[in-house]
Amino acid sequence: MFGFQKILFIFLFISVIINASGFNIKQIQRDFYNKVFLEPLYNKYYVKSLEKACKDKGDKCYSLRLSNFMQKRYVKNAIKKRNARFLLDDNYITKLQLRMRKEIYHLTSSQFVTAVDLSKQVFLLLLWNNDIKTLEPIGFDFISSGNMEREKEVKKGEDHFLKTPVGFFPIVSGWRSKGKIYNDNYTMPYGKKDRFVFFFGKQKSIRYNTFKNGKKIKDKKNYKLITDKLNFAIHTHISRKSFGTPASHGCIRMSNALNKFLDNNLVFFKHLYRNGSWIHPYKKPPKNPKNYELAGEYMLVYDKL
Repeated sequence: MFGFQKILFIFLFISVIINASGFNIKQIQRDFYNKVFLEPLYNKYYVKSLEKACKDKGDKCYSLRLSNFMQKRYVKNAIKKRNARFLLDDNYITKLQLRMRKEIYHLTSSQFVTAVDLSKQVFLLLLWNNDIKTLEPIGFDFISSGNMEREKEVKKGEDHFLKTPVGFFPIVSGWRSKGKIYNDNYTMPYGKKDRFVFFFGKQKSIRYNTFKNGKKIKDKKNYKLITDKLNFAIHTHISRKSFGTPASHGCIRMSNALNKFLDNNLVFFKHLYRNGSWIHPYKKPPKNPKNYELAGEYMLVYDKL
């Protein structure tokens, strides 16, 4: 009888935590994995097959087809490579929670929190569960951060390449992309039209000074490391450079799929929602907003754990 009562107590305790939390973390994790990782892969390799299979049937058909397309060779290889490159396991989360303990313990409610590991070139979406005082992983995606070495490419009058700043940043503001495209008819510096640019203010950083008396210094040994400031943002970027390698001027570049997920799940919009309503009179709200009660505003950026 005692054993049964103990099991019942544990079951009720877990149920209380789940109910008190008021969110389905497993569903959020599945949504992230499907929307940010799997769907872009299917659309890249099997877009014609998907269009034919799901014509006029909507997202429900797409989700039902996932298991069939999972068997495709290209997708399976991509999953294998992704897991070999970075694994978001319990050990990593434990280290991250220790790294963030000063920042997250001042939070008074459950909410999304984000992190960027510059050494791994990954963006991590996490959930601070205020009921049990712990970080819970949602998922990750590869990004591109600042590459100071590209300063050697800069000509007079062009933008410099800075190191991506590190620290714990609250979002300051933001805007939606106009969908500007470069002359190569491919590169979109801020992604497709209406993708959100999450702005974290002007931050201190460092870069190489590769000019002297207005002329380019040819020998890298003579470059001087100086302090500068960067208008720091995380935004979509479409180009022929792949994510997972430093390439930007100092901002954090992310995929269109990750941007849409952050946008629609209000990951950085705690300051723009009140009682489930968008309060900014000029900025467009997300098209499909959800998880209002988990809206967040913070991002931690670190060189490595």
